[in-house]
Amino acid sequence: MTGERSAEGRLGAPSAGRLEGARPALDALLCPHAIAVVGASASLGSLGGLLFSNLAGSDFSGHLMPVNQKHPVVQGVTAYPDLASCPVVPDLAVVCVPAPGVAAVVVEAGELGVKTVCVISAGFAETGPAGSELQEELVEVAAKGGVRLVGPNCTGVLSGRGGHRFNATFGRTVPAIGGTCLLSQSGAFGLGLLELMNARDLGIASFVSVGNIADLGVAELVWYWGQDPFTDLILLYLESLTDAGTFIRVAREVGERVPVVALKAGRTKAGRRGAASHTAALSSGEVAIDAVFRQAGVLRAQSVREVLDFAEISRGRTRPRGPRVGIVTNGGGSGVLVADACEGNGLSVPELSKPTAQLLSTLLPPEASAANPVDMIASATARQYGEIVRALGASQEVDSVVVVFNVPVVTSAGEVAAELVAARAALERDVSLVAVFLNGEGPPPSLRKAGIPGFVFPEDAARALAGASAWCRGRAPGDQVGAPAGRIVCPVGQEVRPPAAHLLLNRASEHAHEGWLASADAEALLQSFGVAVPRSYFVGSPSAAAAAQAELGCPVVVKVAGALHKSDVGGVRLGVSTPEGAAAAVRSIRAGLEEAGIAQLGEEMLVQEQVVGGQEMIVGMDRDHLLGPLVMVGFGGALVELLNDVVVRVPPFSADEIDEMVCSLKAYRLLTGYRGAPPLDLGALHSTIQAVASVALVCPEVGEVDLNPLVVLRKGAVAVDVRVRLCPKAVSRGS
Repeated sequence: MTGERSAEGRLGAPSAGRLEGARPALDALLCPHAIAVVGASASLGSLGGLLFSNLAGSDFSGHLMPVNQKHPVVQGVTAYPDLASCPVVPDLAVVCVPAPGVAAVVVEAGELGVKTVCVISAGFAETGPAGSELQEELVEVAAKGGVRLVGPNCTGVLSGRGGHRFNATFGRTVPAIGGTCLLSQSGAFGLGLLELMNARDLGIASFVSVGNIADLGVAELVWYWGQDPFTDLILLYLESLTDAGTFIRVAREVGERVPVVALKAGRTKAGRRGAASHTAALSSGEVAIDAVFRQAGVLRAQSVREVLDFAEISRGRTRPRGPRVGIVTNGGGSGVLVADACEGNGLSVPELSKPTAQLLSTLLPPEASAANPVDMIASATARQYGEIVRALGASQEVDSVVVVFNVPVVTSAGEVAAELVAARAALERDVSLVAVFLNGEGPPPSLRKAGIPGFVFPEDAARALAGASAWCRGRAPGDQVGAPAGRIVCPVGQEVRPPAAHLLLNRASEHAHEGWLASADAEALLQSFGVAVPRSYFVGSPSAAAAAQAELGCPVVVKVAGALHKSDVGGVRLGVSTPEGAAAAVRSIRAGLEEAGIAQLGEEMLVQEQVVGGQEMIVGMDRDHLLGPLVMVGFGGALVELLNDVVVRVPPFSADEIDEMVCSLKAYRLLTGYRGAPPLDLGALHSTIQAVASVALVCPEVGEVDLNPLVVLRKGAVAVDVRVRLCPKAVSRGS
């Protein structure tokens, strides 16, 4: 692994300890010396029979023991009535008995010292409340017995490694030995992907179907595979994702050495949402998943085809050092297509220097073009392919060479492939070579054997190469922010101690309405973390509003104090500059609310100093029930959901990551002095983002924070409207 910091330093002690503690169980899962199949059957029509048949027919060299209470022999192999009767204690027990009997098997496994149990059986949490209870019982007895679980409701595990090669799934296909590790939450999809990989001669190192992920799951397997120097690529098919913080830290560490590619199906299910929160609406679903993958350095595939293309590009550990692509073709049209696809995916097709173009010209007929793309025309020979690739590779002007072979005129696909293999071996520099064969047969097998990625369609090659290039450019992300145990220090220099924040929240929860803190309590909480709010008074009558305006002595905003979209109900009056105007504003707002049948919302009003100038932003936090806390920044105000110019990240994050969040906003230039306007205080914006992240980390009882608008000024940033919602459990404790 790269870097000088220990795994504990990168991941944090709790995560590092949890992952290291899973190593023996994962060794037993993927490199077992003895496997027992509980529920093995003579009938190939049953899952236990089919899985045992696959195991018996694979190259597994260790002890293979069927467990069947009724039959002494299963498929010609001596069977045993229970695990205790097996001649050796299995490292891995694969369970294919009905769901109600699984817990008893796990209890026995724990008593014998079995490290890992892979539960094929269905009928658990995927079936509803009764199944969830069974799964909870299973997890409890496994933990008590020191057994780690894979599944339940999975299709098994497969190892493609030499010496530990076995197929403990009910799929027949075992691809050749390779460096790709595959995790799938859908067992059937995973088995299908193995067949597709086999059809493209893509090798496999390990496949694990994780099913319901009752115990061992995504983070543990990604971490384990990342420690293996022979792993070239980690592929993930995910339907849900939990504990985003640990996943991000693990994937980032592993991603320093090996690409991690994910295909995510479905959307994160939104939990109970408060009607007044923009943050919850804008940070959920695919926005959140994209944020997690981006922060983790994970390449997100959009289709099965892209997954296979990423696996293809990993052949020979294709590692382009930069985005510059040289294109070689025997047809001008295909060269243009590749150039468009490359630049459309963030790669560059640079103009070649005059000396390099002159050198290429000496190797080509007069009719050919030595520009980039290099069009050798249809009469190009296999030898010319090899010569041009060598010359481009030696030029130091490109990081990758994409070779396109159209329907031949004077040469064959096999001859061109042979020249490319020879040219790749002769390249002095670490230049990635990718081939596109636009014909019915596709790339010749000799390319794949030599570790040269081969494609049929130019767009697929460009997209996969762009992914590999992006991974190479971003594989050493910045360190995560740490903090001393028991406290978090906000960048504004104000130390926040959790006991003080929790005490404030305990008091505030008594006055919360449907989980939403009273405005005064919400402001007090955010102020304790260093967030600035305008001078204001909470009032209950027109006369009190008049007195508040007089005390402030400046133009004010009069608005409803409750947690709702105030402008939607006519609950805001701007630019009120006299006491009489403030009193009139209260009466006018209340009259409108009464006419709308929501008069109760106007019982408490807020008279607030009006903030003039600056840019309206939104900063917020939403605690997703699966992913954990998500922090959002974007361009705010009443049109925030219409503009949808927001960025989401998972805390904790570094100062550099906050800067990246802000800079990636589409309208970022509005903050830096667009068209002569004065630049705004980015430091204050960054501090507010970090303060909201601190709330998420210090106060797990806070479910949502919504600062909209947060007005960023030339000096400072002020949260004009603050809303805080407690998690349901925190509300019930306070009430």
